Amino acid sequence: MATMAKLKAEDFPKSTHQHQNMMISEDEWHGIPYRPNPDCPVCKGTGFVHLRDGDRIIYTQAIPCTVPGCLQDSVRGKQPSEVQRQIFETFLAVPGTEKALKAAKALAYGEAKFIWLLIYGPTGNGKTHLCNAIIKEVRDRGLDVRMVLAADLFSQLREAIRDNRTDELLRKFKDIFFLAIDDYGVEYGSDWESAKFDELMTSRFATGKPTVLITNKELSELPERIQSRFTDKVMARAIHNSAADYRSRK
Repeated sequence: MATMAKLKAEDFPKSTHQHQNMMISEDEWHGIPYRPNPDCPVCKGTGFVHLRDGDRIIYTQAIPCTVPGCLQDSVRGKQPSEVQRQIFETFLAVPGTEKALKAAKALAYGEAKFIWLLIYGPTGNGKTHLCNAIIKEVRDRGLDVRMVLAADLFSQLREAIRDNRTDELLRKFKDIFFLAIDDYGVEYGSDWESAKFDELMTSRFATGKPTVLITNKELSELPERIQSRFTDKVMARAIHNSAADYRSRK
């Protein structure tokens, strides 16, 4: 007999979708953040099925279709991820984070007198959390914003060489209105990569586009041109998050 714990696609005969009370049209899913696969071979797009043992229904209440890519997968995909939970309200404001939190909020809410923000300090003390919180607030204000890991940015640049798309890719990142780069400072090793990163930052600084940089390095360890831009008293702020690693406390 099929059970809830061992439920598989083959447990559902094609006839399970033939239940008028379960039929939901595509239009009725409009505005709902999750939806079934309209081409699902089991639920036929209804999103729900009955548990059966052969022709006998063994669980009268309809349940979300568990076929990969259908309703249950869709619901799971819309559940809050760790990144989505990283907002200002959930930030753990321990001693040492005060200045970074204040600066992050000011920039995110459009109340800052600066448009470039560097948050640096030890690992595990909430720098990435603040970066994600900034991105959410800026996006909620309807602005063009993107966050990228430094490693992913450099990886994309390397891949772009093969198709001669480097200039096109750099232009995309130059044109984004609000850009946040997380985890900068890993040793990438290539002078070419460093030059391209400097080209990106030079363009964004010259055009006055809001930019956030997150790093585990100390300010003195960063390239001089990065230090110079983020210590510009007119456009930028460099904030040290001095809190210790508190992830191990959770």
